[in-house]
Amino acid sequence: MTAIFEDKLKLKIKQELKSTFSKTIDNPVIKAHGAWDLLNEQLLAILGSEIHRQWFRDVKPLVLKNNILLLQTKNQFAAQWINTHYQELIDTLSLVQDSSLTCFFIAPKSERN
Repeated sequence: MTAIFEDKLKLKIKQELKSTFSKTIDNPVIKAHGAWDLLNEQLLAILGSEIHRQWFRDVKPLVLKNNILLLQTKNQFAAQWINTHYQELIDTLSLVQDSSLTCFFIAPKSERN
């Protein structure tokens, strides 16, 4: 990416995130959806539709509270795979949104032990 493109993308993300937070400041579920929408859009652009479809299409944002975005995957394997193979990229993209934002991918409650 060129530096100009990166700067424009960062500015757009920050503006969208501020807009989302200002509208939903007290609702951690709505904030989670807004933050995930931005991250998800970036992941699709960077990874392509095939990888995105395989690992991120079914991710559900649960809550964003205390700068922690909790995301649910379709199963335990997907959560582990994302955490192992994509967490560094996701952390980098999250930092662009908010320097204190952290994302955690978890499996559905029925699969957690």
